[in-house]
Amino acid sequence: SLAAVLPLVSAYPITGNDVNCRAGPGTDSKVVKTYAKGTDVKVTCQANGESISGSTIWDKTSDNCYVSDFYVKTGSSGMVVGECSGGSKPPSGGSSYNGKISRKEILQRANYWVSRHIPYSMSKTYPDPQGRRYRTDCSGFVSMALHANSPGYSTVSLPEIAKPISWSDIKPGDLVGTLGPGTGGAAGHVTLFKSFTDKTKKKYNTLECRGSAGCVAHVREVGWKDGKFTSKPYRYIRVTD
Repeated sequence: SLAAVLPLVSAYPITGNDVNCRAGPGTDSKVVKTYAKGTDVKVTCQANGESISGSTIWDKTSDNCYVSDFYVKTGSSGMVVGECSGGSKPPSGGSSYNGKISRKEILQRANYWVSRHIPYSMSKTYPDPQGRRYRTDCSGFVSMALHANSPGYSTVSLPEIAKPISWSDIKPGDLVGTLGPGTGGAAGHVTLFKSFTDKTKKKYNTLECRGSAGCVAHVREVGWKDGKFTSKPYRYIRVTD
């Protein structure tokens, strides 16, 4: 008789105390389960996510949740099983490189990275849905979402393609950041505006790449500051309303 063929699932011990297993590969995702030290977990696939003590790999367990690979003794600093499938599908919008683009497609392109929890880096790159590579920092992420120059504008140069607007005029897919002279490197930051959190319009929902969190959905106060700079809203010159 033919033996049943089962999927390959490997088990590895947890090395930390009370290690949380989360709904997604990042600490902003809700806790689904907590593992005691020494617990053997079955790893079904792995994904990139928030950096934890230098490791951006997260292990999806048979409990259908993610635990940082830093706390799992796999014997390797790389992936030991297949990469998890999933993430949002590539946007179906029809924009061309440096061409006109809809607000819907800007947000879809942004979510393409956010749903994959791409790790933040000021030097590394990751492909957009068409395979063109962009820096995985805040301005590279925004450039990718806008389908603009690769590997991406900087916070200093983004005003070349984005004009200042008022908070009362802001719409989904617009930019909010500390941009222009003096904001290079870690001195500036930029986000995509998604929506206000409520009718008071004091906070807004963002899509952005930031520090150890990587590319995520986040909430910020209107007029947040970065050092001596106060954030302001901008609009991409090629967005179609």
